[in-house]
Amino acid sequence: MWPEEQIEKQREDIIDEAVLKDAVIIRRLRASDLQAALEIDREVSGGYNPDIFAAFYEYHPATTLAAEVNGELAGVVLGFKHAPFEGRVFWLAIRPRYQGRGIGMRLMLAILKSFRNMGALGATLEVRVSNRKAQSLYSNLGFQTVAIWPSYYSDGEAAFIMKLRL
Repeated sequence: MWPEEQIEKQREDIIDEAVLKDAVIIRRLRASDLQAALEIDREVSGGYNPDIFAAFYEYHPATTLAAEVNGELAGVVLGFKHAPFEGRVFWLAIRPRYQGRGIGMRLMLAILKSFRNMGALGATLEVRVSNRKAQSLYSNLGFQTVAIWPSYYSDGEAAFIMKLRL
């Protein structure tokens, strides 16, 4: 069984289908989505420079993905091919009112598939040590914590470095 098939099976086991009652469209981020991506960043207290979103849109279109629910941007994942055989998830955010509906899982599955299609054999990401919900999502996808980076974030919080073999 391929890793994406295993992950898909796990996803079915993890997520109650009743939670996924909204039709979710996963697609590439569009130029017209950039303002909504900035709104999501503000809603989740990300504080990223707005230029980051435009740069990912321009330079990493295959791994800059959006989740749309009923015509509204519900979430975004930004990633890139970090090394010849590794993808890196830079940022994942879901609007608070859409959290807990499996949208983050769907975005992660889509970006991992994109990484694989680009020849990546693994994926890496970092997550705040206080962000238990995200850590749970990543663990459910098979990511494992491989290191702790002290004072990684601008507010001094540490990050867990997590990796996944694709």
